[in-house]
Amino acid sequence: MSSIESKRVQYRKYLERAGVIDALSKALIKLYEEQNKPEDAIRFVRKFMCESCPDDTQFDAMKADLEEAHKTIAKLEQDLERLRSQIKKSPEEVAELLEEGFKQLIEDEEHAASLLRKYLTKEILDEYKSIFTSPPVESSLLDCVQSGYNHHDSACGLYAADPECYDAYTKLFDPLIRDYHGQLDNDKEQIHPDADFGNADEIENLDPERRYIKSTRIRIARNIEGYPYFAKLSEKQFNEIEAKVKAATESFDGELTGAYFSMEDINPEVQAEMVARHILFKRGDAFLQTAGCYRFWPIGRGIYHNPSETFLIWVNEEDHLRIISMSKCGDLGDVYNRLIKGLQELEKTLTFGRHARYGALTACPTNLGTTLRASVHIRLPLLSKDEERLKTLANDLNLQIRGTGGEHTAIVDGVMDISNRRRLGFTEFELVKSLQEGIITLIKAEQELEAKE
Repeated sequence: MSSIESKRVQYRKYLERAGVIDALSKALIKLYEEQNKPEDAIRFVRKFMCESCPDDTQFDAMKADLEEAHKTIAKLEQDLERLRSQIKKSPEEVAELLEEGFKQLIEDEEHAASLLRKYLTKEILDEYKSIFTSPPVESSLLDCVQSGYNHHDSACGLYAADPECYDAYTKLFDPLIRDYHGQLDNDKEQIHPDADFGNADEIENLDPERRYIKSTRIRIARNIEGYPYFAKLSEKQFNEIEAKVKAATESFDGELTGAYFSMEDINPEVQAEMVARHILFKRGDAFLQTAGCYRFWPIGRGIYHNPSETFLIWVNEEDHLRIISMSKCGDLGDVYNRLIKGLQELEKTLTFGRHARYGALTACPTNLGTTLRASVHIRLPLLSKDEERLKTLANDLNLQIRGTGGEHTAIVDGVMDISNRRRLGFTEFELVKSLQEGIITLIKAEQELEAKE
C-alpha cells in the first residue's frame, strides 16, 4: 500500500469512528427522499445534520462567551493558588500525609513499577519526613513525592521542589537517579562529567539529499540559580524568571534574533495552532499537574523564537528554560551549532544551576546531566516493518524510538522519532555524536533493504 493510500485508509477509519460518514449518509438519504428538492442542497444538509445549530452571529457570540469563561476560570485558578500558598502545613501535618500516602503506595500491588515505590522505604520515610530545605523555600519530602503518591502508575514519581532537595533527601534521590540513568555500577561520587560540547564541526548533515529525515531537533533544559522549581515558585518568582529571560534575549543578533511572546498575550487559537506545530508547550499532563507544575497558569510563561522558528526558548514550562534548536531537514551539525550559540549567549547574563554529582539541575531527576535530547523525525518504511530488528538496533545504538506524536504513540507510515536514550554520565558532544552514528547506521540498514527489493 502506498503512502497516500495508507493515509486515505487511516482518514476514512477516523471519519467512521467519529460518526461523520454515518451522519453524512443520513443527510444525503434525507435529501434523496425529499419530494421538493431544495435549490440550496448544502443548506438543506447542514440544517438536517444540526437543526439546532447556531447561525454565524450566534456562533461568534458563543465563541466570545467561551473565551471569556476561560479567562474567568484562569483568574479563579490563580486566586485559588494564591490562597493555597498562604496556607502552610505544620510539620505534623506533613508527616501524617507522608505516612498515609506511603501506605497507599506500598499496598497498591497493581501498580508496583514506579521508581519511587522501589526506593522509598519506611526507614527513609522516617528519616526524612520531618526534614525541610532551607528558608525561605522550606520544601518538604511531600512536595517531592506528591505526584508519585497520587499516580501510582508513574514510571518515576519523584520531582525536586528546589535544588537543595537533591542533597536533603539524597538517600532517596541518589539510588533512583543512578537506576534510571544506568549508573548503578558507578561508585564514583561525581557520576556526570563537566559540560563539553566538543567540536561542533564534526557533526554532519545526516541526509543531504533529504530522502529520509523530515526534521531535526535538539533541546536542553536549564534552571536559573537561586530559584526553586515549579512546585515552590511564587507568583512573583514566575514573573521574575520571565523578565530575566526576556532581558537576556534582547541582545541576541544574527540568526538568534527574534521576539518574546508572553503566554497571557497569545490568542487561544494561535496557541492551539502553535502547539499543533510543536512550537509551543501546553498544560495537561496529569503527573505534572499534581506535582504543581501549572500553578498560577499562564502567569510567567512564554516563548522566545526567531522568525524562521529554528531557535526557541520555552519559559517556565517544566523547568525555567527549555532551549530548542531545530530544522526541517537532517542537518544535525547546523542545529547543534545554533543550540551552542544560543546557550552561550544566555550564559552571558544568566547563571544556571549545576550539581557537583549530577551536572545540570532539573526539576525531574530523569532529565539531569546534560538535560539534552537530540532527535530526528525520520521515515524508514522497510526497517519499521521488522520491529524486532529495529528494536535490537536501537538498543545496541542506545537510541529511543517512538511515534512522532510523543511517548507511547505508534509509528505511522514508517515515520518515527529517534533520540538519544542517555542523558547522564556522558558529555553533550558524546550524546550528539552517538545519535549521528546511530542514524547513519539505521539509514544504511534501510538502504540495504531497498537494494534487496
